[in-house]
Amino acid sequence: MTNNLEKKIPILSININSETLRVNALELHEYLQCEVPFKEWIEDLIGGFKGFHEYIVIKEPAIGRRDEPTLVYYINLRLARTASLKAGTTLGEKASDYFKEKSRSGFFSIIKDEEINDKPVD
Repeated sequence: MTNNLEKKIPILSININSETLRVNALELHEYLQCEVPFKEWIEDLIGGFKGFHEYIVIKEPAIGRRDEPTLVYYINLRLARTASLKAGTTLGEKASDYFKEKSRSGFFSIIKDEEINDKPVD
């Protein structure tokens, strides 16, 4: 199970002052097969948080036909686990167990290191 989820919801190592493990919120949203549109889902999820510790937003430049930059949300493992449990589905339970296991083990098979030099979007 874990290996399959590592491919679908990779855990990234994003360095901002100190290393923090993050999950791409859109990838998690798609994996959970949420019926709520992503914009509403992410706003509900991060509503009470100020960012940095729980989530960061990175503005990716417009590429190709896109005229507007894209906002990419990265959430920490605790918030990813919370979102998974809130889904109330079998997929959510599997994802929650995966994040719990990964946060306890300290071992991440699929890690992509990214150095973030820009200040995240407010």
